[in-house]
Amino acid sequence: MYPIIIAIHGRGNKLPTTTLSALWQQALKHGLQCYNQSQLHPQIDFKMAYYADHFYQQPLVLSAATKTAIRHIYSVKQLPPQHHQQLLLSTSTPRWGTKIAEWIEDKLSVFSFVAKPLLKSLLPDIHHYFHDANYQHAVEQPLVKLLNQYQHRPIILLSHSMGTVIAYNVLHQLSRQTTPPQISTWFTFGSPLGLTSVKGFLPKITQQPSVKALATPDCVTEQWINVSDKRDIVCIDHDLSDDYLANRHKIKPKDCYITNDYPGNSHKSYGYLWSHVIAKYGIPKVTL
Repeated sequence: MYPIIIAIHGRGNKLPTTTLSALWQQALKHGLQCYNQSQLHPQIDFKMAYYADHFYQQPLVLSAATKTAIRHIYSVKQLPPQHHQQLLLSTSTPRWGTKIAEWIEDKLSVFSFVAKPLLKSLLPDIHHYFHDANYQHAVEQPLVKLLNQYQHRPIILLSHSMGTVIAYNVLHQLSRQTTPPQISTWFTFGSPLGLTSVKGFLPKITQQPSVKALATPDCVTEQWINVSDKRDIVCIDHDLSDDYLANRHKIKPKDCYITNDYPGNSHKSYGYLWSHVIAKYGIPKVTL
């Protein structure tokens, strides 16, 4: 049985769901072609858990900037094998500056403390997610419905930014079902799940108020791949492996560092989707 790819986008207003879904698939296919000389298997379905319409009345329109973004998907040249190996080596070892920033965040919560008063004004949708139960329920439903609809198929879950927080909560909820969905591989891209200000809300929204340590949701059965660019300030704590315990399947986050080469935006979903990580970890493919 072929798996299904289910994706959930990040915060902010988005293009209409069909357009956004098509762009994510284009980015995935480009990455596979660049790094694996392959393409998505034709029997693998792709579904987008789209929730931007619960906060924004009108989707973004297709602008000149967006058309440029589409061209960028095809403008990234394939790296020669030796350059790709150098890239892996250069991004696999954390820099001292990054490690210091992560230590400050983990021990002192400085960045999280500074972020809290800005959350409501700068990131209103994330603020609403943590403080408005009705909004929280509404934005979770697209993902809940898709995961339950395809619970008898292996699922590859792609999540970006705020979508990783929504996915973490939803996966914990669905793990309590008699027949939970089976997430064979969960990708988190540019995730804020390492921030103390985010982790502090998770026991409550996952209905585990007395939990002492956060853990991987039990319905993740094979791997949780956490992908970050060290320039991406949304995931200033890039290492989730020391924040989340293994679940009953002995699965915990595997942290992978990349260079998100989307022009001018190291947090952009497309740059994460076309990275070598997708080609390396578990997307079934067809050789060209």
